[in-house]
Amino acid sequence: MFLDKTDLCVMEELCENSRTLLKNIAGKSGVSIQTVSSRMRRLESALGLRYALELDLEALGLRSEHVVRVKLKPEAQPDDAALAELLSSPFVQLACKTKGDFDMFFWVVTPSMQFFSSEVEPKLREALGDVVEDWAAYPLVSHLAGFLPVGPELADQFREQKPRAKTIRLMVGNARISVTDLAEQLGVTEPTAEYHLKKARPFVRRFTAFFTGRGEFTHVIRFLQLRGKKQDLESEGRRITEVYLNSDPRLFNRLAFAAKPSGGMDALLIETNSSLEDSSSATEELLSGTKIVGKHVSAVVSSVQKGAIPIRKVGLAKTCQSVVFPQRPAAE
Repeated sequence: MFLDKTDLCVMEELCENSRTLLKNIAGKSGVSIQTVSSRMRRLESALGLRYALELDLEALGLRSEHVVRVKLKPEAQPDDAALAELLSSPFVQLACKTKGDFDMFFWVVTPSMQFFSSEVEPKLREALGDVVEDWAAYPLVSHLAGFLPVGPELADQFREQKPRAKTIRLMVGNARISVTDLAEQLGVTEPTAEYHLKKARPFVRRFTAFFTGRGEFTHVIRFLQLRGKKQDLESEGRRITEVYLNSDPRLFNRLAFAAKPSGGMDALLIETNSSLEDSSSATEELLSGTKIVGKHVSAVVSSVQKGAIPIRKVGLAKTCQSVVFPQRPAAE
């Protein structure tokens, strides 16, 4: 799909603040409110534009995140019932089938590491059963860039009071919901809905928007294990960061999500490219001549079974100085 200057401006404004007024977007785009509205409907239809919340999960009592990669036995596939059981868990927020060094990928959000180890992981492994050849689970130590959206069902696990949790749940499904509609669905007056929205705001890092892409883009999931001398880690870390954060921003951010795992890997990168050819070029650019990548495990996403890998247009460099070791706090 071709995106012109107006589309890109609409996209950028909504990704930075999905609750911004249409007149604000129109003013920055130099077009009418009616044009902005029609472009939004077009983007919703053609590219799966969705309005979402970038949440502070730790503040909501969901302090533990894990990513799991699964290698299946040759020619083996999980049966439909097993896959449905996996996807029914409210804690599994992203599930993908992949092709490459692993065959499945999951992002899991839970109240604690112990809860993941005792309650969630055993059930996931049991559901897949004897089709698993290799299973690797990594807790995420910190987020570095981007975000992954959660589904409305996760709001049932929030520690917050029910009206506030329901407010977040409704806005996870549609961050542009009007106060009138929010009040109606909460069963309260509009001033009360405004109150609940205000009380929910500290748990929201950003009202944002993203595209699902509807199959027009290629996603790659990478795990990196790093090694080398401190000076090499610093210089190569800067180079890799430049590759991701300063790639061509006209259409979308190449980097969808970056985090630091523990347990054998040093960086998790989820990226978006325009095609498989672009993904191959990105891999070559990342690994060419590097002194610090000791192990590189990657796979191309063939289908997203649950959740979404977001495609956005935001300034990631504002909040992230490094996507690999060493990580330093972002500048104010």
